[in-house]
Amino acid sequence: MTTKKSTDRVIEMLNLVYTAEIGAIGIYMDQHARMDDQGLKKFAERLKEDAVEEMGHAEHLMERILYVGGAMKYEKHEVPRVDMEDVATIIKVNIDLEVRAIDRLNQGIRMCYEDNDNGSRLLMESILKDEERHLDEYETLQENLEKFGDNFIVNHLI
Repeated sequence: MTTKKSTDRVIEMLNLVYTAEIGAIGIYMDQHARMDDQGLKKFAERLKEDAVEEMGHAEHLMERILYVGGAMKYEKHEVPRVDMEDVATIIKVNIDLEVRAIDRLNQGIRMCYEDNDNGSRLLMESILKDEERHLDEYETLQENLEKFGDNFIVNHLI
């Protein structure tokens, strides 16, 4: 006989984080293709790397949901916006995406702590660190773009 290893609300949160990660993968890959098409090869590669990292997060979340006795929920996820044609817009969208991910993960970590689910908490903490790093990188890109404009794009993103 197996025992349930997580509360229903933790499983729901794991599914919520999973769905958000699936959305982020699509957004980052869409941005990757757009920036690559515009010749911004370095920026495109960075976006692709972020998508691959989000894919790893989604995989670990799926494994955790199943391990703790939950069922996968395939919810509607966020999709790429059609107006993401320039670097500044993409950076702004990604900062917002990462801020929301960090808030969601912090809420999930608190929930896991309250429900004594340290395995799920540790997974979310690991993902949180990656999302905080992404946010820091996008904020730095935004600051540099504001300071140096097109020169930054030419010198660092092509």
